[in-house]
Amino acid sequence: MANVLSERIAELRKAKGLTQEQLGQLVGVSAQAVSKWEKGGAPDVELLPVLTDRLGVTIDGLFGKESGKAVDIHQAAARWLHTVPKEQRFDQICRLCWTLTKELVDEVNMPDIGYLGHAVMPEDGTGLAGHWGISRVSLDGGLMLGLHAEDFSFSTVWPEPEDGYDAHFAAMDDYRTLFSILSKPGCLEVLEYLYSRPYRHYVPETVAHALALPMECVQTVLDGLLEAQVLERTELELVDGLTNAYSRQGSDISLIPFLYMARCMMQRGDYLFNIGGIGKTLLRGGVWKKGGRNNNEN
Repeated sequence: MANVLSERIAELRKAKGLTQEQLGQLVGVSAQAVSKWEKGGAPDVELLPVLTDRLGVTIDGLFGKESGKAVDIHQAAARWLHTVPKEQRFDQICRLCWTLTKELVDEVNMPDIGYLGHAVMPEDGTGLAGHWGISRVSLDGGLMLGLHAEDFSFSTVWPEPEDGYDAHFAAMDDYRTLFSILSKPGCLEVLEYLYSRPYRHYVPETVAHALALPMECVQTVLDGLLEAQVLERTELELVDGLTNAYSRQGSDISLIPFLYMARCMMQRGDYLFNIGGIGKTLLRGGVWKKGGRNNNEN
């Protein structure tokens, strides 16, 4: 499949009588960057508006779409993503979310903030030094929480369900079970050990030895995480009988976003910007306690 975007950039640049260096100067990048685009790379999402402006074409036209026809934004986005090298796709999707976030909150006078150089805020007289540059958005229809910096970024988008967020929570007692075991000594160390190694089953003695923790402590943590359905357990047959071995759930990635969301929650009052939310009721009330409406359906 031909790289439509690369071909169009080269075609439009030449039609304008521009060298790669001249186009780069107009857009604010190097000639090498333009050359890379024309050889199969893709511009950052944030550059698309200025690039199309300098080339005298719409974003739709940049992707070879005939003008005047209706644009399916989902198909257009899919075509754009296929022009991005695979190793850059997560980063570019996150940058696109940042662009859309700024557009979403444009009506509420969001400050003109670009992509941060570093996730940790520098000393600037605001007292935010050492804190993540978190952005929080709470508007009618949903929530957005993210961090957008060159060295670390993530985006989360939470449209509000018709029956409310709390209708889809687990039961309060299920959360209590999880949080209770997470607070046990050695629990976070055990999770770090299991998630930083290849997926396999580990006997408690191995974990205890590796972490230099008492066997009783490790066994309590493993059984608690099993009860909370964070880990799996299997039986191994040894020469002297059966023994239990534990593993993380093979395809589970939820620990990573869970810990990042927890850090965001602990970063009270320190944020890059905070739009909406003050005075807004986030939960419906009376739904969560037993696990939400949907969780109670048979």
